[in-house]
Amino acid sequence: MEPTDVQHPDWSALGQAIDYRLRLSFGGRLGPAVTLGVAFLDGPEHFHGAPAAPIRHALSEAGRQLLATVDAYLAAPGRYDEEIIARLCFVAAFYEDIARNGRIRRFSMLTTATRTTTLAELTAAVPTYAIDDIAAQTHLAERALAPLRALPPKARVCGPIFAGSDDIGGADADYILGGLLLDCKATTHPRNLGRNEIYQLAGYLLLDYDDQYSIDRVGLYLSRQGGLIIWDASEFLRGLGSTTPLPELRHRFRDHLRDVANEHGPRSTPPTPQAPEPAAPASPPPHRSSLWSRLFGR
Repeated sequence: MEPTDVQHPDWSALGQAIDYRLRLSFGGRLGPAVTLGVAFLDGPEHFHGAPAAPIRHALSEAGRQLLATVDAYLAAPGRYDEEIIARLCFVAAFYEDIARNGRIRRFSMLTTATRTTTLAELTAAVPTYAIDDIAAQTHLAERALAPLRALPPKARVCGPIFAGSDDIGGADADYILGGLLLDCKATTHPRNLGRNEIYQLAGYLLLDYDDQYSIDRVGLYLSRQGGLIIWDASEFLRGLGSTTPLPELRHRFRDHLRDVANEHGPRSTPPTPQAPEPAAPASPPPHRSSLWSRLFGR
């Protein structure tokens, strides 16, 4: 499943938007990165691609209205139709992009904003292909994720932050649903998923130092295929070559990250990035490779 009536879809925004849409279906909010992106526009910091102050203010005001509208939807899910929610999710992706990358990118829909831009104008500018794509993935998820949506509200955590998140400068997963650590992938080529995605899941699992979320399973949800892949956490770790109990792995992981931090000086809250983050490497960087070797014997 993928857009067929557009030559160059905004894959990044589409992937983020379906993550938001699924979060809302679980009763969760969009996440702190969207809020941070909205707030950053009102701050004094200069950043690459930053528009003039009146335009920044207009975008920030539109962002606050977006967050309020989403909160109103969560309080009364029947209040807005599916198309409106899809439009809001797509627009929200560009606010998170500011928080993640520290700039407004060249092809962001926010680059066309003016001092009079409103949320209504931003949502009206969402392309039809994006609305259709988000709706199709949402429909596909209705059956695939129905048992997880039926869990009690307290068992559905969206955007979980871990005890060890600050040790890597901040990290939040997609969902933890009844002990299932689940990451959403909106890829059109699921066969290309591999080591990076597995390491990402492993990292989240190990960052829960104190077992706050009682994670006993990990998995991937393939939103364009409606596929749900789940591993028992112990089997997952054994598949990575580890026979060490999870609590001990978490202890080693924490010690390694803090040793690295001490080696490079104390780590404080990371500043807002001034340049885009590099693309995910094809293989882990050297210190990560040595870490996985130490933990999993690979």
